[in-house]
Amino acid sequence: MTPKRWLIIAAAALITLLVWFGLYFHDIQKPQWTLERNMSQAAIQTGDISEVDELFMHVWESKTWIAEGEDENGRRSYVFLTGEGEPLFTVEAEDVMTEEDVRARFEAENANEPEIDMIRLQPGLLRESPVWEVYYSLIRDGVRRYYYQFYSFDRDADLIETYKLPAKTGP
Repeated sequence: MTPKRWLIIAAAALITLLVWFGLYFHDIQKPQWTLERNMSQAAIQTGDISEVDELFMHVWESKTWIAEGEDENGRRSYVFLTGEGEPLFTVEAEDVMTEEDVRARFEAENANEPEIDMIRLQPGLLRESPVWEVYYSLIRDGVRRYYYQFYSFDRDADLIETYKLPAKTGP
């Protein structure tokens, strides 16, 4: 076989592999995409928002979905839904400290910790009340530990609770 034929066969094999991987990825992700689309529609059906800008899944005591979006008048709100898509309540964004302000506050409160790394900041539900959840890691004495901190979901964003995860699990 000539080098040109080998090149054509290799290109065809590569294209076939890429198409197969794309179809496989789509098949794996389809249930998650469908669930997210259904939760977005459930949030819009509450009538509190007309467009979902961001959707969060929060799992703590139970699975909760939080949709952030705007209504027809441009007012931003957070719609909290159960894991099944039933509405729990809506919180207007003007009544809540912004995500950027919570992030800045967390960084300011921990400015003396050079080895701290915020992994995630998102709205959530703790004891049936809306909260800001901060998931972060901190290295102390050469050991990386992980923490959850919960802040009130209002203009003050007061610290409610801190959970320290074990450094090592298992036998």
